[in-house]
Amino acid sequence: MPTVADVWRAVFPRATAAAEPPERDVGWVRVLKPRVPAFDALESRDLAILPLSSLRELSATGPIDASGVVEALARAAGSAIVVVGATAEEPLTSAALERAVDLGMGAFALPETDVQALERSVIGYLVNGRAELERQAGMLETQLERLALEGGDLEAQAATIARFLGRPVAIERPRGKPLAVHAPADVEGSAAAAAAYLAQPRRVALRLRLPDSAAPVGALVLLGTAPLSELDRVAAERVAGLLALELRRGPTRVEEGSPRATGATLPADGPPWVAIVARQMIPGEPSGLDERERLRADLTRLGPARRIALRGDAASLELRVIAVTGDEDAAGLAVAARIAALADRPVAVSRPFSGPEERSLAEAEARATLEAVEALASAGLADAARDSRSNVIGRADRLPAYRLLAALPDMPDGQRQARALLGPLLDGRPEHVAERSRTLRAVLDAESLRDAAQALGIHRNSLTYRLARIEERTGWDLHDPSLRLALGIALRIVQSAQDSGASAHPTALPSETSAR
Repeated sequence: MPTVADVWRAVFPRATAAAEPPERDVGWVRVLKPRVPAFDALESRDLAILPLSSLRELSATGPIDASGVVEALARAAGSAIVVVGATAEEPLTSAALERAVDLGMGAFALPETDVQALERSVIGYLVNGRAELERQAGMLETQLERLALEGGDLEAQAATIARFLGRPVAIERPRGKPLAVHAPADVEGSAAAAAAYLAQPRRVALRLRLPDSAAPVGALVLLGTAPLSELDRVAAERVAGLLALELRRGPTRVEEGSPRATGATLPADGPPWVAIVARQMIPGEPSGLDERERLRADLTRLGPARRIALRGDAASLELRVIAVTGDEDAAGLAVAARIAALADRPVAVSRPFSGPEERSLAEAEARATLEAVEALASAGLADAARDSRSNVIGRADRLPAYRLLAALPDMPDGQRQARALLGPLLDGRPEHVAERSRTLRAVLDAESLRDAAQALGIHRNSLTYRLARIEERTGWDLHDPSLRLALGIALRIVQSAQDSGASAHPTALPSETSAR
């Protein structure tokens, strides 16, 4: 009998798991009805599909809430729930998922989909697993065939496969050079997996050589650290022949980086170009379609079409911009700063690239950088250019630095050692602790005392006086490079713990916002 994890990876791989699926078997599937009783029947090992619309109707009428639905399933020894039609942040969804995890069941959030088709797929897999996998793989093959007839490029092919399997995908040339890479924006860790592939192309989940009797044409590559599912293998083998045909059909155009390889026209004044990525839809900050259209229109006015191109549309999860770089802005930071200021949100910029076929890779790199910077920005840990609290500019060439900083709070015994080092600084009245901490952080982060004084809004002589008092109080020699490095790490560890609520120490460091 298949387990919860087996059914997840084979039937609804796009779903997000609220926790590691338990080792429970799945015997059958039930669908929640918007009435009482909510299930026609419940038996041991049932997997329950919970349409968000049904949860809302039940909650609105009052007889049962999301937690009650999950508890009823648990009493019947059910195996898992799948909430369909919402993200994990939606209140009803989060209530159901959290209760399921507490009760030891599998808990998944799946974007809007056909509930009846999902039920049939689960039943098909439970009755005849291999036949259902072949049926789903055939659906993917049909999608790719239709896309090919409509003139879809390689990136569109990779995107279709990635969305279907719920994991990042690459299509390679015979010698391993990527032609197209797609990292689904709604799959956690997808962009990071794509970036890791760019750094080390040999480390992949599956590399399937595309069949061709004449000569090698390339490979389909499945990325990410998630274990390969039966659906991954069956679908990859099923579509390999079609991808080989597509590559063989237009090798010259692909090699030359034509629209079939790039999926879009790049700004004519390049190369080199950079890819710049920001969130178009920000969780917790709803924006209407008209508002997003206005922002996109404003972005197009930042430069002529030969210098800057906006990709996607107002329904996309991300803002994606391709911009031309030059001697005056070789890294693309100036245009990234203008985009961040106009959009009033963090952005990330890729390293410059020169080949049209590298565009999708650059976008994946920028996306991974954005995720890393977003994770650090709230704690003030990101080593990024900054014009305001919102306008953080992440640089792909500093991605390892962001990840290294993110690992600092998890250092063994890091919290205790950080507070031990900063002990003399943290002793005293809260307002004095805050001033000393701000001063030290500014000095450690700035390139010079003049820059630190400007950041603090004080005269350089006042800063010199403050530093002398800190050295006198602590016994530190702030000219010692090793000590400066250790102090910078300690400040970041303590600040990160405070912002995450992990520290119960009564003396708090100033937050990144209050420091400005």
